[in-house]
Amino acid sequence: MTEGNSKLIVTHVISGDLWAGAEVQVYNLCRALKASGQVTPTAVVFNDGILSEKLQELGISISIADEANLGSFAIARSIAAHCKSHGTKIVHTHGFKENVLGILGKDMARVPLSVRTVHGNPETKLSFTKPHKWLISKLDIALGRLRQQAVIAVSTQLEETLEKLFPGKVHKIFNFVDVNDIRREWPLEQRPTGSMVRLGIVGRLVPVKRVDLFIKTIALLNQRGLDCAGVIIGSGPLEPQLKRLAIELNIDEKIEFRGFVSPALTELRKLDILLMTSDHEGLPMTLLEAMSLGVDVVAHDVGGIPEVLDNGKAGLLIKDHSPSGYADGVNYLLKSREIVSEAPSRKPHDVLMKNFNVDNNSQRYMSVYKNLTSH
Repeated sequence: MTEGNSKLIVTHVISGDLWAGAEVQVYNLCRALKASGQVTPTAVVFNDGILSEKLQELGISISIADEANLGSFAIARSIAAHCKSHGTKIVHTHGFKENVLGILGKDMARVPLSVRTVHGNPETKLSFTKPHKWLISKLDIALGRLRQQAVIAVSTQLEETLEKLFPGKVHKIFNFVDVNDIRREWPLEQRPTGSMVRLGIVGRLVPVKRVDLFIKTIALLNQRGLDCAGVIIGSGPLEPQLKRLAIELNIDEKIEFRGFVSPALTELRKLDILLMTSDHEGLPMTLLEAMSLGVDVVAHDVGGIPEVLDNGKAGLLIKDHSPSGYADGVNYLLKSREIVSEAPSRKPHDVLMKNFNVDNNSQRYMSVYKNLTSH
């Protein structure tokens, strides 16, 4: 049954097969929407897992359209059924497959409006050598132009790219975190002065994250005389290959594979420095979480990262995307200032509160919804 008939009901459609940046942001958004009392969020999730569990803990009504057992049209019918039973006014999609099936489902249910959030750049380049993916990509763009009324970009770089594809429909709304909530629940772990420096990376172990660069950076730093350990927080198909690389570089004792950790904050708070070596990024939630904790950041100067780090004023940006470039950055950071150990840096806090805080950015989402329904 519909919850709160006087409220605007927005149904989010997302895979939920991982607990990664998009899933974290959807959870944060749904929590903020529910707390606002102005919008009632519901969700259709393609996989039963952490996201579905956390949304249910918030008291948000969800449906599982299990992609492991349902075909595309059956998933679309599940979306339509959910929307009809909840009185959905806006379907909000999060992802490639979700866009196509969400639009199909909302049309089947005669939901008048739809919005998509684009959480990052495509992880693989599309070409005519992969005609199936190329055609689906073109279908996704066409449906967005014809059947969705707004597109949310989470960074300026994505905004500029998407405006060419969806002219007049793009709204920039940064990803966000509840800074005060994070700092209250996950204070930095205090470690003895002079202990081994802990450098970490968080993410799926897939090619775009370039965890190989991270491992090679740890090896180079130790060769240069810095006693440091590398902490890899995440899992994925490249794990065996990355473990072999650590052995080949004779630093397997210096590399900790922590696997998937939820929440990653439990490990983030133990780091001295977070490295972000991805080939490209949208606007990574891990970066916002690390800054909330006061963990120093050394990151590739790409995508939405420079915007979050205030063009290098709130963290160190690396243009030389190589082990030497990251090692130089770490050494520079360690020599130029003390590693945060007691009080988090004020500069990252100020940047977060200005641009990436929960109150302002969740309100921007609600403004988009309300503007669409008022026309």
